[in-house]
Amino acid sequence: MPAPALALTMPTFHQARLPNGMRLVVVERRGLPLVTALLNVQAGSLMDPPDKSGLAELSLGLLSKGAQLGSRRLDAAALAAAAESLGGGFEISTGALGSRLSLTVMTPQLDQALGLLAAVSRAPTLPEAELARSRAQMLETLQFEQSDPAALAEKLARRLFWGDAEPGRQSSAKTLSRIKRADVQAFCRQYLRPEHLSLVLAGDLDLAQGRALALRHFGQWQPRPTALPAISEAQARPDPPPEKSASALPRNLVLDLPGSGQSTVLVVAPFVGLASRASQPSLGSPGQDLTLARSGALANAVLGLGYSSRINQEVRIKRGLSYGAFSNVESLPEGGMLTLGAQTQPAKAGEVLDLLRAELRKLSEAEVTPSELAARQAVLIGELGRQLESTQGLAAAVAEQIERGEDLAELALLPQQLQALDASAVKAFASRFWGADSLRSIVVTDLALAGAGLRELLPQAWVIPAEQLDLDAASLRKTGRKP
Repeated sequence: MPAPALALTMPTFHQARLPNGMRLVVVERRGLPLVTALLNVQAGSLMDPPDKSGLAELSLGLLSKGAQLGSRRLDAAALAAAAESLGGGFEISTGALGSRLSLTVMTPQLDQALGLLAAVSRAPTLPEAELARSRAQMLETLQFEQSDPAALAEKLARRLFWGDAEPGRQSSAKTLSRIKRADVQAFCRQYLRPEHLSLVLAGDLDLAQGRALALRHFGQWQPRPTALPAISEAQARPDPPPEKSASALPRNLVLDLPGSGQSTVLVVAPFVGLASRASQPSLGSPGQDLTLARSGALANAVLGLGYSSRINQEVRIKRGLSYGAFSNVESLPEGGMLTLGAQTQPAKAGEVLDLLRAELRKLSEAEVTPSELAARQAVLIGELGRQLESTQGLAAAVAEQIERGEDLAELALLPQQLQALDASAVKAFASRFWGADSLRSIVVTDLALAGAGLRELLPQAWVIPAEQLDLDAASLRKTGRKP
């Protein structure tokens, strides 16, 4: 029998501000001589201009491809070698709300590692040749995705749900071709500034040590007088986003991809967005918006988080229709999106779609049992515990809170807030957000093999042949006509 659950010990997040406005967060974790240094940049894909989607990813990715380090001008190979000589390597990622540059090294190498992070963020050279190489790599990925049912379904889901709003825009050959080195330089000048960066140090050090190192490497970096543009003109709100941005698109879409060995089936629905925390009564007693977000996370865990989740039980365990079914959620300033999905044989696509929709309906019709609720709460808390076991996970958890605009103290209270929720909170959330009229369905399949069942489930769906797909077009078709 399993042993009793281990108590989750939450770390303490120590914070400070450098004179130039840079935010410093130190999470002390003794026992191993390791430190993860993560630089969080308030610039993500939502900052991309409408006609240049992919600019943030290209720009931030170039930071490690060339930099001025003191009197030395280092190219991509020299920077990689410098990081490897410290026992680490640059990790750079770009999300919707922010980007991250990080290095994990042994404690004695932290000083040099921060010198490298400072160089690539303060004095990147942004070489033209590296921009061309990075663009070519992104174009190759886009070309590969044209035959990947999962990648195509994800892109279509974002377009159907968000329409022309910022989260629905995605990089393409057209948008990438418009990005020049001058665009990258302007992007970095605008967003790489100390007052809008956060340095997270997680591991074998304390706040005093972290502050001394941060001042040494970033203290002379001067802030800029101009303000950053807002992520979105829309006000943060917990309710589903307005329909107007996606009104020209269908609720259901089938992409005919002949020869695809697998079909990808997705169902998308609204989720809670990033709400302002200004009205929080206190951290110990979460406000309505935060409680709503926690309820949504728990509802998502019931649906599709982990092997024993509801949709995985129905689709894989009971029927063997897929190797696995999943759900995930995304919260943004303009709202949020839930995605349920699975891959299956083309002939089973209709059956899988029906099962996914049915599980969404059930969650708003009946309360989960106490045992199921407790199990899903344990899953969420356990996942958090596993993330916090490594210095990389600690730093990433801090970055996630910063990008969402949430207080770090709220993270420490997450386990008890999840435990305080009951079955009625899950049902209420599902009833509010996941009504039948709010759902959208996307199926990428070989339509000749899908059978009549799929057509019966989606009688009004747009059907687009893969060779006619154009994600940049309002109609999603190269011809410009509706399917």
